[in-house]
Amino acid sequence: SFILFMGKFLVVMITGILGYFMMNKDEDLYYWAIPVLIAAIFAFAVAHTFFSVYEIGIDTIFICFAEDETKNDGTAGREYYMSKNLMQWVENSGEALKNLQEEEGTAESTSQGCQFWRRSGRQTDRQDVSRIGDGG
Repeated sequence: SFILFMGKFLVVMITGILGYFMMNKDEDLYYWAIPVLIAAIFAFAVAHTFFSVYEIGIDTIFICFAEDETKNDGTAGREYYMSKNLMQWVENSGEALKNLQEEEGTAESTSQGCQFWRRSGRQTDRQDVSRIGDGG
């Protein structure tokens, strides 16, 4: 969410700066702040709409990932539908979170954080990860 906010902020700032330079060149225009402010407001509205659609896409991908992880286990006949790259990225994120928790001395149960791999008391092993994309 913070990165998406920074994207919106960047769009508004670039629009404001470009508007300032464009309006400042016009000798007939005495007051440039109101047109630049209006342009920045419209830029925020457009950026907010665009980034909201982008955020919905990201959320949808992760919901589909979670559903795939729940319904399938990577065995024959129940292969994962997610891409191999997505599973490796999430696995690496989970490992990084675990390492960060261990460094801080707050390592907790693997069922917390970004550990999507817990299912029925076992973690998905590397063999299951290597089968992603092979059969589905």
